[in-house]
Amino acid sequence: MKRNLLIGALTALFVCFALGVQAQERATGKDYKDLKKQEKVLDKELRKKALKEARREAKQLEKEGFRTPVGKLPLAKQLENAWEKQAELDMEGNPFWYIASSRAVGGNQSSAVLQATNAAKIDLAGQIQTRVAQLIETKVANDDMGQEEAASLSSVVASSKSIISATLGRTIPLVEVYRTLENKNVEVMVTIGYSSQAANKAAVEAIRKELAGKSEELAQELDKLGY
Repeated sequence: MKRNLLIGALTALFVCFALGVQAQERATGKDYKDLKKQEKVLDKELRKKALKEARREAKQLEKEGFRTPVGKLPLAKQLENAWEKQAELDMEGNPFWYIASSRAVGGNQSSAVLQATNAAKIDLAGQIQTRVAQLIETKVANDDMGQEEAASLSSVVASSKSIISATLGRTIPLVEVYRTLENKNVEVMVTIGYSSQAANKAAVEAIRKELAGKSEELAQELDKLGY
């Protein structure tokens, strides 16, 4: 009898273990799928070119008198990081990051940084708008959407730059350098980055919300859009 109880206990333990493994495999499979979707690759040739361009740009900026704020990475390293980000691609060969740079002049360093960052964000919004418009145009063509629906969709996308700009969360600062001008004003150059997948998703959701006010049926079409 003890032997039967032991066998029964071992069988139950094995079943629990097997179910646990299956559950773990399912979770791992989903996690792997999600990870694969977001995976990025770094083209070696692009990286080599990026580092070369970064060093060249660093020399030019130093020649122009730009310096790195206290606590930031050295100028050359900042530029290398920014250029390297531009060389990162997703698994479909599209840029993994949106990158934007801007310069601004202010009475002090803080105000110049703020102006430059806001201008770079507007640039990012324009890039995102262009990309999302391409995705939507492809969908319209593939779905053979009616003329009126397509026109409504295109109209919303065309005016979506401010909508998209408002959806931008925390951008990644890549470069921040400054120089003091002869009139004592400060010129700042910043470069910021934003995950293309996160940006596209937020932009489509914002456009969908805007579109829902005109046509919920048309807005639902965006739910099928891959980004």
